[in-house]
Amino acid sequence: MKDWIQIVNRLEQLLLENNELALATVVHVDGSAYRRPGARMLVTGDGNWWGAISGGCLEGDMLKKAQMAMMTQQIKLVTYDTREDDPFQLGVGLGCQGLIDIVIDPIRSHLEAFCQAMKQAVSSYEPGVLGSEWDENDLSSFQYVYSPLSDIHSFDTDKKAILVQKTAHYRLIQGKSTLLEYIPPMPRIWIFGNQFDALALIQQINLLAWEIHWVGNVQKMNLQGKKSVKQVYDWESEYQILPDDSLVMMTHDFDRDVFLMRKLSSLETFAYWGVLGPQKRMDKLQGQLNDEGIDISELRKKLSSPIGLDVGAEGPEEIAISIISEIIAQKNKRDGQPLKFRDKPIH
Repeated sequence: MKDWIQIVNRLEQLLLENNELALATVVHVDGSAYRRPGARMLVTGDGNWWGAISGGCLEGDMLKKAQMAMMTQQIKLVTYDTREDDPFQLGVGLGCQGLIDIVIDPIRSHLEAFCQAMKQAVSSYEPGVLGSEWDENDLSSFQYVYSPLSDIHSFDTDKKAILVQKTAHYRLIQGKSTLLEYIPPMPRIWIFGNQFDALALIQQINLLAWEIHWVGNVQKMNLQGKKSVKQVYDWESEYQILPDDSLVMMTHDFDRDVFLMRKLSSLETFAYWGVLGPQKRMDKLQGQLNDEGIDISELRKKLSSPIGLDVGAEGPEEIAISIISEIIAQKNKRDGQPLKFRDKPIH
Protein backbone atom coordinates (compact mmCIF):
# COMPACT_ATOMS: atom_id res chain seq x y z
CA MET A 1 0.00 0.00 0.00
CA LYS A 2 2.83 2.43 0.79
CA ASP A 3 4.22 2.19 -2.76
CA TRP A 4 0.82 3.02 -4.23
CA ILE A 5 0.26 5.96 -1.88
CA GLN A 6 3.75 7.32 -2.50
CA ILE A 7 3.46 7.06 -6.28
CA VAL A 8 -0.06 8.49 -6.43
CA ASN A 9 0.81 11.46 -4.21
CA ARG A 10 3.95 12.22 -6.21
CA LEU A 11 2.19 11.66 -9.55
CA GLU A 12 -0.61 14.05 -8.64
CA GLN A 13 1.91 16.75 -7.75
CA LEU A 14 4.02 16.21 -10.88
CA LEU A 15 0.96 16.32 -13.15
CA LEU A 16 0.01 19.69 -11.66
CA GLU A 17 3.54 20.94 -12.32
CA ASN A 18 3.32 19.71 -15.94
CA ASN A 19 6.44 17.56 -15.61
CA GLU A 20 7.58 15.07 -18.22
CA LEU A 21 6.68 11.62 -16.82
CA ALA A 22 6.55 7.90 -17.47
CA LEU A 23 5.11 5.05 -15.43
CA ALA A 24 6.76 1.61 -15.57
CA THR A 25 4.54 -1.30 -14.46
CA VAL A 26 5.50 -4.93 -13.97
CA VAL A 27 2.68 -6.71 -15.81
CA HIS A 28 3.88 -10.32 -15.97
CA VAL A 29 6.43 -12.50 -14.19
CA ASP A 30 7.45 -16.05 -15.06
CA GLY A 31 9.70 -17.62 -12.46
CA SER A 32 11.41 -15.79 -9.62
CA ALA A 33 11.51 -12.01 -9.31
CA TYR A 34 12.03 -9.54 -6.47
CA ARG A 35 8.82 -7.66 -7.33
CA ARG A 36 5.53 -9.12 -8.54
CA PRO A 37 2.98 -7.93 -11.13
CA GLY A 38 1.67 -4.52 -10.18
CA ALA A 39 5.02 -3.17 -8.94
CA ARG A 40 5.56 0.33 -10.36
CA MET A 41 8.23 2.93 -10.89
CA LEU A 42 7.38 6.56 -11.62
CA VAL A 43 10.11 8.35 -13.62
CA THR A 44 10.60 12.03 -14.47
CA GLY A 45 12.49 13.47 -17.41
CA ASP A 46 15.26 14.79 -15.16
CA GLY A 47 16.07 11.28 -13.91
CA ASN A 48 14.26 11.10 -10.57
CA TRP A 49 12.11 8.11 -9.73
CA TRP A 50 9.79 6.74 -7.05
CA GLY A 51 8.82 3.14 -6.44
CA ALA A 52 10.70 0.09 -7.68
CA ILE A 53 10.33 -2.73 -10.22
CA SER A 54 13.08 -4.95 -8.84
CA GLY A 55 15.51 -5.19 -5.97
CA GLY A 56 17.73 -2.59 -7.63
CA CYS A 57 19.18 -4.53 -10.57
CA LEU A 58 16.79 -3.19 -13.25
CA GLU A 59 16.05 0.38 -12.16
CA GLY A 60 19.11 1.95 -13.84
CA ASP A 61 18.34 0.42 -17.21
CA MET A 62 14.63 1.12 -16.79
CA LEU A 63 15.38 4.80 -16.15
CA LYS A 64 17.09 5.06 -19.56
CA LYS A 65 14.27 3.24 -21.34
CA ALA A 66 11.64 5.39 -19.61
CA GLN A 67 13.43 8.57 -20.69
CA MET A 68 13.49 7.27 -24.26
CA ALA A 69 9.75 6.56 -24.05
CA MET A 70 9.20 10.14 -22.88
CA MET A 71 11.19 11.48 -25.85
CA THR A 72 9.21 9.44 -28.39
CA GLN A 73 5.90 9.59 -26.49
CA GLN A 74 5.38 5.92 -27.28
CA ILE A 75 4.43 3.12 -24.90
CA LYS A 76 7.07 0.40 -24.68
CA LEU A 77 6.90 -3.24 -23.61
CA VAL A 78 10.26 -4.33 -22.18
CA THR A 79 11.20 -7.89 -21.28
CA TYR A 80 14.03 -8.91 -18.97
CA ASP A 81 14.92 -12.61 -18.96
CA THR A 82 17.31 -13.69 -16.21
CA ARG A 83 16.47 -17.39 -16.28
CA GLU A 84 19.65 -18.42 -18.13
CA ASP A 85 23.28 -17.67 -17.28
CA ASP A 86 23.79 -15.45 -20.33
CA PRO A 87 26.70 -13.07 -19.56
CA PHE A 88 25.16 -10.47 -21.89
CA GLN A 89 21.74 -10.55 -20.21
CA LEU A 90 21.07 -7.74 -17.74
CA GLY A 91 20.25 -8.98 -14.25
CA VAL A 92 22.15 -12.28 -14.28
CA GLY A 93 23.80 -12.98 -10.94
CA LEU A 94 21.76 -10.38 -9.14
CA GLY A 95 19.31 -12.67 -7.37
CA CYS A 96 16.51 -13.05 -9.94
CA GLN A 97 15.82 -16.15 -11.99
CA GLY A 98 12.77 -15.17 -14.00
CA LEU A 99 11.22 -13.44 -16.98
CA ILE A 100 9.74 -10.01 -16.30
CA ASP A 101 7.52 -8.01 -18.68
CA ILE A 102 7.27 -4.27 -17.97
CA VAL A 103 5.11 -1.69 -19.73
CA ILE A 104 6.44 1.89 -19.85
CA ASP A 105 3.65 4.42 -20.33
CA PRO A 106 4.58 8.11 -20.97
CA ILE A 107 1.17 9.23 -22.24
CA ARG A 108 -0.14 12.05 -20.06
CA SER A 109 -3.84 11.23 -20.48
CA HIS A 110 -3.11 7.65 -19.40
CA LEU A 111 -1.20 8.82 -16.32
CA GLU A 112 -4.04 11.16 -15.39
CA ALA A 113 -6.49 8.24 -15.64
CA PHE A 114 -4.21 6.05 -13.53
CA CYS A 115 -3.84 8.78 -10.92
CA GLN A 116 -7.60 9.22 -10.68
CA ALA A 117 -8.20 5.47 -10.41
CA MET A 118 -5.55 4.95 -7.74
CA LYS A 119 -6.63 7.98 -5.71
CA GLN A 120 -10.05 6.35 -5.50
CA ALA A 121 -8.49 3.02 -4.59
CA VAL A 122 -6.04 4.09 -1.86
CA SER A 123 -8.58 6.33 -0.13
CA SER A 124 -11.21 3.59 0.02
CA TYR A 125 -12.12 1.53 3.07
CA GLU A 126 -13.23 -1.37 0.90
CA PRO A 127 -11.14 -3.63 -1.36
CA GLY A 128 -11.28 -3.40 -5.13
CA VAL A 129 -9.65 -4.46 -8.38
CA LEU A 130 -7.51 -2.32 -10.68
CA GLY A 131 -7.57 -3.49 -14.28
CA SER A 132 -4.84 -2.47 -16.75
CA GLU A 133 -5.81 -3.43 -20.29
CA TRP A 134 -4.06 -3.14 -23.64
CA ASP A 135 -3.90 -4.68 -27.11
CA GLU A 136 -0.65 -6.55 -27.76
CA ASN A 137 -0.51 -5.04 -31.26
CA ASP A 138 -1.51 -1.53 -30.20
CA LEU A 139 0.04 -0.41 -26.93
CA SER A 140 -1.57 3.02 -27.31
CA SER A 141 -4.83 1.33 -26.28
CA PHE A 142 -3.52 1.04 -22.70
CA GLN A 143 -6.21 1.97 -20.13
CA TYR A 144 -6.84 1.73 -16.38
CA VAL A 145 -10.16 0.84 -14.74
CA TYR A 146 -10.72 0.64 -10.98
CA SER A 147 -13.69 -1.33 -9.62
CA PRO A 148 -14.49 -1.15 -5.88
CA LEU A 149 -16.11 -4.04 -4.04
CA SER A 150 -19.44 -2.18 -4.14
CA ASP A 151 -19.47 -2.79 -7.92
CA ILE A 152 -19.11 -6.55 -7.49
CA HIS A 153 -22.35 -7.18 -9.42
CA SER A 154 -20.43 -6.10 -12.54
CA PHE A 155 -17.35 -8.28 -11.82
CA ASP A 156 -16.46 -11.13 -14.14
CA THR A 157 -15.17 -14.46 -12.82
CA ASP A 158 -11.53 -13.37 -12.91
CA LYS A 159 -12.16 -10.20 -10.93
CA LYS A 160 -14.07 -12.12 -8.29
CA ALA A 161 -11.19 -14.59 -8.06
CA ILE A 162 -8.74 -11.72 -7.54
CA LEU A 163 -10.82 -10.46 -4.61
CA VAL A 164 -10.76 -13.92 -3.03
CA GLN A 165 -7.08 -14.65 -3.71
CA LYS A 166 -5.94 -11.09 -2.84
CA THR A 167 -3.26 -11.13 -5.50
CA ALA A 168 -2.56 -10.00 -9.07
CA HIS A 169 -3.20 -11.94 -12.27
CA TYR A 170 -2.07 -11.43 -15.87
CA ARG A 171 -4.05 -12.88 -18.74
CA LEU A 172 -3.63 -12.81 -22.54
CA ILE A 173 -6.68 -13.72 -24.60
CA GLN A 174 -6.79 -13.28 -28.39
CA GLY A 175 -4.16 -10.58 -28.40
CA LYS A 176 -5.67 -8.58 -25.54
CA SER A 177 -3.70 -8.39 -22.30
CA THR A 178 -5.15 -7.63 -18.89
CA LEU A 179 -3.45 -7.20 -15.53
CA LEU A 180 -5.89 -7.48 -12.63
CA GLU A 181 -4.60 -6.30 -9.24
CA TYR A 182 -6.17 -6.68 -5.82
CA ILE A 183 -6.20 -3.31 -4.07
CA PRO A 184 -6.72 -3.77 -0.31
CA PRO A 185 -8.70 -1.29 1.75
CA MET A 186 -6.69 1.52 3.31
CA PRO A 187 -5.00 -0.17 6.30
CA ARG A 188 -6.33 1.38 9.52
CA ILE A 189 -5.04 0.77 13.01
CA TRP A 190 -6.40 1.88 16.38
CA ILE A 191 -3.86 2.41 19.14
CA PHE A 192 -5.19 2.67 22.68
CA GLY A 193 -2.78 4.18 25.19
CA ASN A 194 -0.65 7.26 25.94
CA GLN A 195 2.66 5.73 26.99
CA PHE A 196 5.96 5.97 25.12
CA ASP A 197 5.54 2.49 23.62
CA ALA A 198 2.40 3.73 21.83
CA LEU A 199 4.48 6.53 20.31
CA ALA A 200 7.12 4.01 19.17
CA LEU A 201 4.38 1.97 17.48
CA ILE A 202 3.03 5.09 15.77
CA GLN A 203 6.49 5.93 14.45
CA GLN A 204 6.97 2.45 13.01
CA ILE A 205 3.52 2.31 11.45
CA ASN A 206 4.04 5.65 9.75
CA LEU A 207 6.81 3.99 7.74
CA LEU A 208 4.09 1.76 6.27
CA ALA A 209 1.70 4.66 5.52
CA TRP A 210 -1.18 3.04 7.41
CA GLU A 211 -3.96 5.27 8.68
CA ILE A 212 -3.59 5.66 12.44
CA HIS A 213 -6.33 6.47 14.95
CA TRP A 214 -5.07 7.19 18.48
CA VAL A 215 -7.28 6.81 21.55
CA GLY A 216 -6.33 8.00 25.01
CA ASN A 217 -6.00 11.11 27.12
CA VAL A 218 -5.59 13.70 24.36
CA GLN A 219 -4.06 16.23 26.76
CA LYS A 220 -1.25 13.81 27.60
CA MET A 221 -0.52 12.66 24.06
CA ASN A 222 2.85 13.48 22.54
CA LEU A 223 2.48 16.55 20.29
CA GLN A 224 4.60 15.12 17.49
CA GLY A 225 2.67 11.87 17.71
CA LYS A 226 -0.65 13.69 17.36
CA LYS A 227 0.61 15.38 14.19
CA SER A 228 1.48 12.03 12.60
CA VAL A 229 -1.88 10.27 13.05
CA LYS A 230 -5.15 10.60 11.19
CA GLN A 231 -7.23 11.47 14.26
CA VAL A 232 -7.08 11.46 18.05
CA TYR A 233 -9.89 10.58 20.48
CA ASP A 234 -10.45 10.83 24.19
CA TRP A 235 -11.26 7.63 26.09
CA GLU A 236 -14.97 8.46 26.21
CA SER A 237 -15.26 9.42 22.53
CA GLU A 238 -17.46 7.50 20.11
CA TYR A 239 -15.73 5.95 17.11
CA GLN A 240 -16.43 3.33 14.46
CA ILE A 241 -14.27 0.23 14.01
CA LEU A 242 -14.39 -1.16 10.44
CA PRO A 243 -14.15 -4.90 9.63
CA ASP A 244 -10.59 -4.62 8.23
CA ASP A 245 -9.24 -2.49 11.09
CA SER A 246 -6.54 -3.56 13.53
CA LEU A 247 -6.69 -2.76 17.25
CA VAL A 248 -3.78 -2.55 19.69
CA MET A 249 -4.49 -2.03 23.39
CA MET A 250 -1.39 -0.87 25.27
CA THR A 251 -2.84 1.24 28.08
CA HIS A 252 -0.78 -0.18 30.98
CA ASP A 253 -3.95 0.35 33.02
CA PHE A 254 -6.05 -2.65 34.03
CA ASP A 255 -9.21 -0.66 34.75
CA ARG A 256 -8.86 1.13 31.42
CA ASP A 257 -8.57 -2.21 29.62
CA VAL A 258 -11.72 -3.43 31.39
CA PHE A 259 -13.47 -0.26 30.20
CA LEU A 260 -12.27 -0.76 26.61
CA MET A 261 -13.13 -4.45 26.50
CA ARG A 262 -16.57 -3.67 27.86
CA LYS A 263 -17.03 -1.00 25.19
CA LEU A 264 -15.69 -3.08 22.28
CA SER A 265 -16.71 -6.62 23.26
CA SER A 266 -19.60 -6.62 20.78
CA LEU A 267 -17.20 -6.33 17.81
CA GLU A 268 -17.65 -9.33 15.54
CA THR A 269 -15.20 -8.61 12.72
CA PHE A 270 -11.74 -7.04 12.76
CA ALA A 271 -8.42 -7.78 11.10
CA TYR A 272 -6.42 -7.97 14.32
CA TRP A 273 -6.88 -7.28 18.01
CA GLY A 274 -3.93 -7.39 20.38
CA VAL A 275 -3.82 -6.70 24.11
CA LEU A 276 -0.50 -5.91 25.80
CA GLY A 277 0.34 -7.95 28.86
CA PRO A 278 0.90 -11.57 29.99
CA GLN A 279 -1.65 -14.40 29.98
CA LYS A 280 -2.32 -13.98 33.71
CA ARG A 281 -3.37 -10.38 33.17
CA MET A 282 -5.70 -11.44 30.35
CA ASP A 283 -7.16 -14.15 32.63
CA LYS A 284 -7.83 -11.52 35.28
CA LEU A 285 -9.39 -9.22 32.67
CA GLN A 286 -11.68 -11.98 31.45
CA GLY A 287 -12.65 -12.83 35.03
CA GLN A 288 -13.54 -9.22 35.76
CA LEU A 289 -15.78 -9.06 32.69
CA ASN A 290 -17.40 -12.39 33.58
CA ASP A 291 -18.31 -10.96 36.98
CA GLU A 292 -20.06 -8.14 35.12
CA GLY A 293 -22.00 -10.63 32.99
CA ILE A 294 -19.89 -10.12 29.84
CA ASP A 295 -18.65 -13.37 28.31
CA ILE A 296 -15.59 -12.86 26.10
CA SER A 297 -14.56 -16.51 25.89
CA GLU A 298 -15.24 -16.70 22.13
CA LEU A 299 -13.75 -13.28 21.52
CA ARG A 300 -10.60 -14.25 23.41
CA LYS A 301 -9.90 -16.99 20.87
CA LYS A 302 -9.44 -14.23 18.28
CA LEU A 303 -7.33 -11.97 20.49
CA SER A 304 -3.54 -11.80 20.50
CA SER A 305 -2.41 -11.62 24.12
CA PRO A 306 0.47 -11.61 24.86
CA ILE A 307 0.87 -9.39 21.83
CA GLY A 308 3.35 -9.71 18.96
CA LEU A 309 5.48 -12.43 17.39
CA ASP A 310 7.97 -14.34 19.53
CA VAL A 311 11.20 -12.70 18.36
CA GLY A 312 12.61 -11.90 21.78
CA ALA A 313 11.76 -8.21 21.41
CA GLU A 314 13.10 -5.82 24.05
CA GLY A 315 12.29 -2.13 24.31
CA PRO A 316 9.44 -0.18 22.69
CA GLU A 317 10.87 -0.11 19.15
CA GLU A 318 11.51 -3.86 18.94
CA ILE A 319 8.14 -4.59 20.54
CA ALA A 320 6.49 -2.32 17.96
CA ILE A 321 8.16 -4.31 15.18
CA SER A 322 6.98 -7.61 16.68
CA ILE A 323 3.41 -6.27 16.90
CA ILE A 324 3.42 -5.02 13.31
CA SER A 325 4.88 -8.33 12.14
CA GLU A 326 2.07 -10.24 13.84
CA ILE A 327 -0.54 -7.95 12.27
CA ILE A 328 0.93 -8.48 8.79
CA ALA A 329 1.21 -12.26 9.32
CA GLN A 330 -2.37 -12.51 10.55
CA LYS A 331 -3.74 -10.42 7.68
CA ASN A 332 -1.88 -12.59 5.18
CA LYS A 333 -2.79 -15.84 6.97
CA ARG A 334 0.86 -16.68 7.61
CA ASP A 335 2.39 -18.21 10.75
CA GLY A 336 5.47 -15.99 10.99
CA GLN A 337 7.95 -18.84 10.62
CA PRO A 338 11.31 -18.32 8.81
CA LEU A 339 10.81 -18.42 5.03
CA LYS A 340 13.46 -21.13 4.71
CA PHE A 341 10.97 -23.53 6.30
CA ARG A 342 8.13 -22.63 3.92
CA ASP A 343 7.42 -25.42 1.44
CA LYS A 344 5.20 -23.21 -0.77
CA PRO A 345 6.03 -20.22 -3.01
CA ILE A 346 6.81 -17.05 -1.08
CA HIS A 347 4.21 -14.99 -2.92
